[in-house]
Amino acid sequence: MLEEFRRYSTLQRDQAPLAALLVYLKRNGGWIQLNRIWKELGPTGGGPFWNQTTLINKLDKLERLSIVTMERRILPSPRSEAKKKTNTFYRLNSASALYPHIYGMLKIYMEEPDRYSSELVEKPLDRLIELAGNASEGDPLIGQELEVATELIREVFGVGGDEVKRMIKERMTAKGLIKGRRPNAGAAEPDEGEGKRAAKETGKAAPRRTRRSRKKEAQELGRGVSE
Repeated sequence: MLEEFRRYSTLQRDQAPLAALLVYLKRNGGWIQLNRIWKELGPTGGGPFWNQTTLINKLDKLERLSIVTMERRILPSPRSEAKKKTNTFYRLNSASALYPHIYGMLKIYMEEPDRYSSELVEKPLDRLIELAGNASEGDPLIGQELEVATELIREVFGVGGDEVKRMIKERMTAKGLIKGRRPNAGAAEPDEGEGKRAAKETGKAAPRRTRRSRKKEAQELGRGVSE
């Protein structure tokens, strides 16, 4: 699929419309009616598509590549409930190799204090293919969207890469996605006895004190006090 999408993207004279469509579907999530997509990405909504046929052709191609899923539903007509009308809906396929990396086509910038905007990077489809290709080669950071998150957070908050990774790890640990560091094994627990600590240090269990040994120790202690 990835190689076929690469070939398809090379046929795009302008990568922005197809990239904008993918970002739009990712942002909205779930099923989106075709009429709504055309309304918001067409000329009425100031979108990149000037022809509805072009939009439908791109959606059909994405469906054949298993990047989006299409579903037709028979719904009541808005003009007359007695009449039924077939409506077409689309959504992104979350199992697609491109799905986790779609936001990687965006760059974030600050318009004014506490207000940020985003726009497509130059050649966004090339960037998307690069991210998905690296993930398919087994890079765990890219596979979990950490590379994309690191880049976006670094640009938004103006911090270094190491600081961003620390922030991400702390949040993942807090959500239980990864386990935090084990406590220092050498530190004794507050209620531990000397026998348990000795067993940890030597690897052998401390000898068990019998009633006779305790009585003998008490006698020796009393003898020492009397002396």
